[in-house]
Amino acid sequence: MVEFFASENRGYTLSEVSRSLKLPVSTASSLLYTMQDCGYLYRNEKGQFFLSMRLVTQANQVIAQIQPREVAEPELKKLTGATRLTSVLAIRDGDQLVWIEKIEGTGPIQLAAQVGKRMYLHHTASGKVLLAYLPEAEVEKIVKSVGLPAATEHTITSTSLLKRELVRVRAQGYAIDDEETGLGIRGVAAPVFDHTGATVAAVSAAGAVFEMSENLKAIIGGVKTCAMLISEKLGFQQATAVKTYGRAWPRSRAVASRSTSLLSRSIITP
Repeated sequence: MVEFFASENRGYTLSEVSRSLKLPVSTASSLLYTMQDCGYLYRNEKGQFFLSMRLVTQANQVIAQIQPREVAEPELKKLTGATRLTSVLAIRDGDQLVWIEKIEGTGPIQLAAQVGKRMYLHHTASGKVLLAYLPEAEVEKIVKSVGLPAATEHTITSTSLLKRELVRVRAQGYAIDDEETGLGIRGVAAPVFDHTGATVAAVSAAGAVFEMSENLKAIIGGVKTCAMLISEKLGFQQATAVKTYGRAWPRSRAVASRSTSLLSRSIITP
């Protein structure tokens, strides 16, 4: 009933609600007046019911209590379960990236770093995702502050190359760390959005290059799906994506489901 009222910004009479929702008049009446008594609806002199702002107040209280780390953990576990790779949730803290959750992979190569690890943003797939959705002036400010030091021979150390990479990340919806943080290590990351469409975190899966090479396409799909599901738990909606980025993001549930299924089938078992 809440969704019905929220679909259009107008009032409805008891008979309209009963007819539209295919409810007996007595049931619709009971629900409407209960919601009115609780402050979620108000009724005008013409007998039309409208949603009140109380719903917004309650929603804001819920949003304030949602922590990305808590909602992300079960999805990261699923991602690691499907890929056997280490999965990480990372956020930006000033000029650096910080890991706030990590699920250990079950493959032969383990990432030594733990929760709380700080890294340069341009080194990692997660960091590039977090940079990609910042204003260009903010990216330039970060580069000016910390520079673009190299971790390996593959690390991006040119501002112009970094900017081109960030354009590509925004276009495809994910980033790849191709031995840029450490030799022999590859990672894939996708952005996590909140209810306003802001990029608040990045999800990544990482492991040895040989672990990822044969299944890279499926792993990318799995990481994007994981990020999408976490974003939805934080209140992100497709309408927000279109308004903010001019296109639907992340992908639809149907496509995400197929990608996850493909990932589960394609992982090499020992």
